[in-house]
Amino acid sequence: MIRNYLFIVIMFVLFGAAIATPFGALQGYLWFALFRPQDWVWFDISQFRLSLLLGCFLLFRCFTTKAWPNISHPISIGMIAFLLTGLIAQGNAVNPALGWYWLDFFFRLTIVTLLLITLVNTERRFFWTVLTISSSLGYYTAKAGLASLLGGGGHFFEGLSGAFSDSNAYALAGTMIIPMLLAVATNAPEEWRCRKLMTLGYRVAVPLTAFLIISTFSRGGLLALGAVLFAFLILHRNRFTILAVLILLSVVVYPFVPIPDGYMDRITTITTYEEVEETSALSRLHFWRVGWDMAVDNPLGVGMFNSGPTYNRYDFSDGLYGKNRVMHSSHFQVLAEQGFVGFAIWGWLFISSFRSCFRIRRLAMVELFDADNIKFYESMTTALIISMFAFLVGGSFISLALNDLTWLTFGLVVALEQLYNKSKTLNQNMPGVDRQIVA
Repeated sequence: MIRNYLFIVIMFVLFGAAIATPFGALQGYLWFALFRPQDWVWFDISQFRLSLLLGCFLLFRCFTTKAWPNISHPISIGMIAFLLTGLIAQGNAVNPALGWYWLDFFFRLTIVTLLLITLVNTERRFFWTVLTISSSLGYYTAKAGLASLLGGGGHFFEGLSGAFSDSNAYALAGTMIIPMLLAVATNAPEEWRCRKLMTLGYRVAVPLTAFLIISTFSRGGLLALGAVLFAFLILHRNRFTILAVLILLSVVVYPFVPIPDGYMDRITTITTYEEVEETSALSRLHFWRVGWDMAVDNPLGVGMFNSGPTYNRYDFSDGLYGKNRVMHSSHFQVLAEQGFVGFAIWGWLFISSFRSCFRIRRLAMVELFDADNIKFYESMTTALIISMFAFLVGGSFISLALNDLTWLTFGLVVALEQLYNKSKTLNQNMPGVDRQIVA
């Protein structure tokens, strides 16, 4: 019953915020989309269509305040172009109804992301948005990691509902929000009374989320977690100190960590899958080849989420791995479903986003003069870079190209770039400061 009452209070607050400002409506919509309270409360709330109501509030408040979707930035244009490739590929769809469903989903996701770019126009708003996104998923990952830890090492066979519904997707979501949790802990406002407690909580959520990833037995998730650690060490100024501390902690803590039974046997199949004929790993190589053949035969793609219905036509294993299988790779999913043009746009979106983040990191130290300002942009670009890198690695083993988190991250990159350009201009206009800019 406590959950139900808490949910009612939260919804009153969210709808009040949605009525007050478009940004409040955005936060409510993001929380509802990622936290999915309909699976958390103890009564059926789906009949109230609360997500739709929050979305309508968002559009209405943006219309009344003339806050239009951002369609001018190259990444924004790339997102729209990606949507158009899905629309073009719909002409080849074996299951048109399925394709239209996901086109509608991605259209709504694109609109929200483009509005996010417009509405997240201050550093405080950017912090709040990262806080909402990371907390909505981090609540579940940290809680699950704690439950597994206290239970002596559990095994999660399922994930959350929605995009992260199976264990592999759950693990991938965990790796993508770990850097965001750290960014929230780093940038918690000094004036908040609960800042120290909040910072501690978000930092503790990181190892708990990491243990959740282990408890899913996901090999792709483990590789993504390794990518997170590698990228963090590369990007951190005190990388050798951090590495030494991590090694010391591993030696001290490892004997007391309850590794789930069978986990090491599962993980070793990453390198020995051919010797032990591990069908899960072998099947992925087969699915990727099918995805390539599908794209070669359909250069414009077979339609969003139509790689499954189209699979049987290109399966050269005579059903060895089942029927109507998906590509088990976000990248081959895009290649098969939206063709070579869609795949090129997909790759360009990541390249452009990485380039933007690294540019901000490189210039912040020489173009900004406030230590807190520099810390903000350095920590936020680090979070976005690592999150995207984690998806590139972990997403190679699961069809999750249309997950909310990846596309919202693209929007955050554009918003951060615009904030940085504004902040740089303000710093350059400050009186009495040496403005020798090193590009």
